[in-house]
Amino acid sequence: MVFGEWELVSATWSDQHAHDEFNYVLEGELTVECNGRSVVAVAGDLVRVPGGVLGRYTATRYARMLSVYPPDPTGSAPTQMSYASIPDDQDSTALNETAAS
Repeated sequence: MVFGEWELVSATWSDQHAHDEFNYVLEGELTVECNGRSVVAVAGDLVRVPGGVLGRYTATRYARMLSVYPPDPTGSAPTQMSYASIPDDQDSTALNETAAS
């Protein structure tokens, strides 16, 4: 099992894993999108993104999370990863995207 603490500050992160990914919100507010659904999670909420699905995590201000997931059953790295900052003077619909490989 992998346990990791991470945070987003006025940013969005997307990735896709072969396994389910769980994120427990420790602080702030996190919007999670997958499979055409969007959920707003706050401190104390747990959100699951199913394996094989692209998950998008957005904190318009700040969110700190604990992520938990099993090893990838195929041994491959996550795919479709991207990070985008949200400019102070704009909302989350206007993002400056930086893709990671």
